[in-house]
Amino acid sequence: MNNQIISNSINRFYAKVYGFLGIGLALSAITSYLAIQVFPYQVASFINNFPLGFMGLWIVQIILVLVLGAKAQKNPSLAIGGFIAYSLLNGVVLAVTLAFYDIGTITTAFISATGMFIGMSAIGMFTKKDLTGVGRAGMAALIGVIIAMVLNVFILRSSAVELFISLLLVVIFAGITAYDNQKIGNVYVQSNGQANSGVAVFLALQLYLDFINLFLAFLRIFGRNN
Repeated sequence: MNNQIISNSINRFYAKVYGFLGIGLALSAITSYLAIQVFPYQVASFINNFPLGFMGLWIVQIILVLVLGAKAQKNPSLAIGGFIAYSLLNGVVLAVTLAFYDIGTITTAFISATGMFIGMSAIGMFTKKDLTGVGRAGMAALIGVIIAMVLNVFILRSSAVELFISLLLVVIFAGITAYDNQKIGNVYVQSNGQANSGVAVFLALQLYLDFINLFLAFLRIFGRNN
């Protein structure tokens, strides 16, 4: 009976995390659509006239992630507000990237990312194997890939290397997605059921980043000839 109660409580916590994830993705999708379809000239003008301002959006996003990590448990309201702000800002940033691809490529990348995300999320939720090693290996590999990306952008400038990096990113974030999903249940159990909405939001942010990075990796793979 107690095990059933614990299982139900964990499932409700998963539902809360995924509820926040859905809100974040929906806000980003709506913002991207508005930026591309309704305000394309305003966005283009902002980028052309204020390139440092666009870079500022990236800096603000990084700050929001750091704030969410530091304040999630102590200040749930601040965490929720920060997550909403991050999702809106990232929608604008994504719009700039998506503007370079046709709708067919975007759709294919989205479907592929969704399928991969769902599959790896299910593995993370239901596997009995500890995925901590997978998460650590994924984060270590990600650092190496980021360094390789920088070298390729400024020195190598190779389309073959870019494709290889994108394929690696799919593998890396697939593993991290499974790990992050398993971590949701572990966090809830370790908190003795006291994990609040702020913690749920921070976990949702991690899943959000997993999905977005999978999507962008698939976008580069399918749109490399654009």
